[in-house]
Amino acid sequence: MLFTTAQDLIDSLYAAMADGTVKQKLRSLGKLDLIVIDERGYLPMDDTAGNHLFQLVSNAYERQSLIVTSNRPFEEWGALFPNPSLASATFDRLLHHVSVFTFSGESYVRVSSSGVNFKAGS
Repeated sequence: MLFTTAQDLIDSLYAAMADGTVKQKLRSLGKLDLIVIDERGYLPMDDTAGNHLFQLVSNAYERQSLIVTSNRPFEEWGALFPNPSLASATFDRLLHHVSVFTFSGESYVRVSSSGVNFKAGS
């Protein structure tokens, strides 16, 4: 099992690409029973990051469990990918056999930190 933020996952795949081990990295991720990707939706991706995420989702398709958390509805995810066809191909695999859990209301982080005064530069 792996729990990671989307950005940390993308950064680790970039590092693997830099040292020529991206295929091995994807293969090792493919051996996990579950990958939880947190915070998908905060930062857009470039072409390389989009391709890496597609490869991960494609390799996991119907063989591995993925949990992806996001603060954005699916309708807005396309804007996070570098091109519409890559977004569509990724969504096709990610959303097939999916269970979607939608939560609304106050953010847990916001609620649990109420009463804490954040100051710029702190």
